[in-house]
Amino acid sequence: MAELRLREDQKGVVEKIIDALRRSGYAALQAPTGWGKTVTALFAIKEFKARPTLWLEPRLATELHVYQHAISLGLRALATAGREKLCLNNYTTIDFMRGVCHSCKYNRLITLDELGDFGAFAYMDFGRLREVGESMQLCPYRLQSFMERYYGYDIIIAHFGRAGKLVKSVKPRLIVVDEAHNTVLPVVHRVDARALRLLLERLGFEEGEAIRLIRSPESLRVVLRELVDTLIYAVNEDGDLKPVVEELLTMMNAQVWFLDETEESLVGLEVPSIGANVPTLFMSATLPPSLLSTANTIVVKRGWSVPIRIDDRFALTMENIERRKGEIAKHVSKYLEPGTVVFATLSREALLSDEVVWEDELGSKTPCDYRDEVVVLKSFGRFNEGVNLDCFSRLVILGLPLLPPNVMRRLRARGVDEGDFITMKTVQLIGRVIR
Repeated sequence: MAELRLREDQKGVVEKIIDALRRSGYAALQAPTGWGKTVTALFAIKEFKARPTLWLEPRLATELHVYQHAISLGLRALATAGREKLCLNNYTTIDFMRGVCHSCKYNRLITLDELGDFGAFAYMDFGRLREVGESMQLCPYRLQSFMERYYGYDIIIAHFGRAGKLVKSVKPRLIVVDEAHNTVLPVVHRVDARALRLLLERLGFEEGEAIRLIRSPESLRVVLRELVDTLIYAVNEDGDLKPVVEELLTMMNAQVWFLDETEESLVGLEVPSIGANVPTLFMSATLPPSLLSTANTIVVKRGWSVPIRIDDRFALTMENIERRKGEIAKHVSKYLEPGTVVFATLSREALLSDEVVWEDELGSKTPCDYRDEVVVLKSFGRFNEGVNLDCFSRLVILGLPLLPPNVMRRLRARGVDEGDFITMKTVQLIGRVIR
């Protein structure tokens, strides 16, 4: 494997990162995709001598990218996965909540001596963990937990969702948050209101009670927390309920619940939180404005830019749309040429003609199947992380991508900066352009 070396500009950034970490306990790096943030951060870890380091990623595929570079630098690395990905029985969340692990034949104790017959474990990814666990007739997730705590890795790479658990068990000396823009936007969970009403009726609620609960999401959450065992039992009785029950159980950790009446769905917003008093390095191609304004942020400028036009002729408020709908719609129409993808909230869809392809009409097709037409997608819908815009010539975002005012107030109360939210949501929608 080729030896990794830093360029001169990367060496300078490593020094700045270490200086910021020692001075203030945190640093932030913004650099274009492909510049080499991963390698630069790994060299900073070696220089900072911060072991173990917990490296957080939003996807398993990017975990493996970091893992390979860590190995090239001679770091003892472990790339981890969640319980579902590692389970040899292919159990799901609802199965784990039923307590299937207690009777599983793979759930047993393990010692370091027992690992001696399976080679060196200095470099392990989640695929290898699964192989070794199967060979040992041992739960891979249990093996992984053992390795995390006792094998002395230099770097443990994990999904954001495992951060809270690993901060407690691994006790890292440094945390690296890759693609840190993901920590600003809440994770969106969504359950169809009609399916939820049928589930509640199945649990014994009368139709009127079920409707009232759905219209009072926070009360519903309290009730559902008391009915977890009943929900699991209902799935055992009727397997068709499994998708909606699993989504509800996943939503239990969401801090903000609200009813989206326009979409007829219950929405849960889970605000990411690392919650650790540990030196931290934040990295992204686009950092939130609140981080960019600090002295501990290192910005590597890109050599190119995406042309963006801000048209502020009309304020796209509900009141303005109702009062000047025809005038605004005529103005918007000049942007709707064939080969355009539009992101909009439901209130602003009224400004568009019927000669567009709506997200609900896509079915199993992708937006690119309609590349020669105008495709309208929901800002917080199925494609809320953007689409591959190589197949479109223009992107239009109708108005600021915001959630309802009462929901935004609740997010602000939980520390979500509205400026960061708007900026990062916009970047998320156009993200494929700037990667």
